[in-house]
Amino acid sequence: MDEKSVEICRKFVPGFFAIIAVVLAAIHCPGQMSVDSISALYEGATHSAVGWGPTFFSAFLAWLGGNVVGTSLFIVINCCVTYGCFVALLNRRAGQRVPGWQTLIALILALNPLFMFYVGIVWKDVMLTTAAMCASTTLFFAADRSGSSRYINLGAAALAISCMPLIRQQGILLALPFATLTAYLIIRKSGYRLLAQIVVFALSISAIFGATLVLEGASARTVRPAPSSPVSVGFLTIRAYDIAGMVKYAPPGDMSNWANASEDVRERIRKMYSPERIDTFWHDPDVRAYFNSLSAKESLSIWMSGLRHSPISYIKHRIKAFSSLLGLGDINGCVPAYWGVAGLPDELAALSLQEQMDARARVIGRTSLELHDTPIFRNWFYALILLVATGLAYFRLDNEQRKVGCVIALSAWLYLFSFVPTTIACDFRYLYPVAGLVTILCMAIFLHVPVWGRIVKAGAPKAPER
Repeated sequence: MDEKSVEICRKFVPGFFAIIAVVLAAIHCPGQMSVDSISALYEGATHSAVGWGPTFFSAFLAWLGGNVVGTSLFIVINCCVTYGCFVALLNRRAGQRVPGWQTLIALILALNPLFMFYVGIVWKDVMLTTAAMCASTTLFFAADRSGSSRYINLGAAALAISCMPLIRQQGILLALPFATLTAYLIIRKSGYRLLAQIVVFALSISAIFGATLVLEGASARTVRPAPSSPVSVGFLTIRAYDIAGMVKYAPPGDMSNWANASEDVRERIRKMYSPERIDTFWHDPDVRAYFNSLSAKESLSIWMSGLRHSPISYIKHRIKAFSSLLGLGDINGCVPAYWGVAGLPDELAALSLQEQMDARARVIGRTSLELHDTPIFRNWFYALILLVATGLAYFRLDNEQRKVGCVIALSAWLYLFSFVPTTIACDFRYLYPVAGLVTILCMAIFLHVPVWGRIVKAGAPKAPER
């Protein structure tokens, strides 16, 4: 691509992506809804949690109008924010000469079919990714600017960051680095003395997480949380999967008596365990009864006993589970995406919805199946890109851009590795935020003109006039 082609491309980019966003919203609305989606809608309608997870996602859908109105607006927001971020980045360097091949790579990244599928799914992971992409993009813009424009972008980033810990527990791993960076950018060009900078820095972080507390309170008033802590229930579930994994990968001849389970239950666990997901043995009544009978204290004691007895078994279990999450094997059982509407009968009836996969959903589903053997729905692919992007962010970006890029990379790595000890299923969606962050990071890198490059071009001698 020559410079003229690049300028033409940039001129038509906003309209092109606006069409994509509108078409995707029309195709997906009122949204692809799984059992989790229907439960979130049901919580919003009844104003009471039916699961143990955070209720902010349910409350957000209720604030948007609930039922299919809420999901439709959710889809529209996803489409507008996701492709709005891409348009903003593609036009961010309009006044500078970015090489055509770099612009082409950024354009290809923005046209990843993954986003075309996922903007239409009503999942909390999609909401977290949309918030993370918005925060990343506005932080890049804030690093470019000064004055009111800088602080408007920082304000938008702060609002997106404040939602992250409430959407999914691991969202705090994105929020903490982002909030720290936002506070740093606020004081970076303030001109304050050191003591004043420290005070403003602390106040900025406090304001971001203060907004989190305000949103949490508003969410609790809309959807009453479950009595048990989401974190404690989550730990119980993870420990149950670990106990099953240690029983499965015990050395030959090891009866795993440390599990305090009957021989029949242990044998059932060995036969039904899968590194892909906890569901395979969880549906067995006897196995489920065994785990449900354990108190939090007993669960922790048995988990520790298994870890002391055979740490190698635990490591094998965790490596295989994380490998499945990365998509290193067959992904057909890993819910690469979801199409249609499905939910519990009582919840569907209360919402006046029915389980179905209409002709439109079947077309989308068949299209996604064609991509199962490609890297599009493989988390290892985005982890590999993140590895390359981390190095490029440090060596290619400069000044505040480098700090933003490195913090985005750090956040993505923290989020990715948080699933090494916690994953209970190989569902692609768990690491969808990593795909979103690495796409924004790579686009910013390829559309960036380093300071030294600008100096060379500015100082280059002009061709003599004829």
